[in-house]
Amino acid sequence: MNKSRRLKRMERSRKSVLKLNLTSLMDVFTILVFFLLFNSASGDVLEAPREIKLPDSAIDAKPRETVVVLVTPTQVLVQGRLVASTPEIRESKEMGVPAIKEHLEQLELNIIGISTKAVVEAKEITVLADKGIPFNVLKKIMSTCTSAGYGKISLAVNQKASQD
Repeated sequence: MNKSRRLKRMERSRKSVLKLNLTSLMDVFTILVFFLLFNSASGDVLEAPREIKLPDSAIDAKPRETVVVLVTPTQVLVQGRLVASTPEIRESKEMGVPAIKEHLEQLELNIIGISTKAVVEAKEITVLADKGIPFNVLKKIMSTCTSAGYGKISLAVNQKASQD
């Protein structure tokens, strides 16, 4: 039996529909996965280690990504690197802490990546300190940060419900 022209044309159009190019679809999903991975890393909440008990405060502003100075009862860490011990800072007669200043200056020299550059150029520091740390230790650390050029200093606290 002979096929009509119309029937032949319909068969040709069906064959082209059956061929599906998945390469472009996979490219779009790959880009979407990378986008989600990179953007999920930037969190709005700073997580304090378990050994630190932060003071409570009613605040509305969300924390920004900054250089983090962690002060535990035994040690001081800048961006996760041990810089000094808290008892040494407490007993020191100096108003500043040279090791912290050196590390902050080193941070500016060793910038890797766009996000790190933005954090360091913002000249902001967030101090995560245990609520049992004496104020004179915090004062020495904050004055050292100021002398290193970091003018905006924030103290991390636990957010509690606002009393409206």
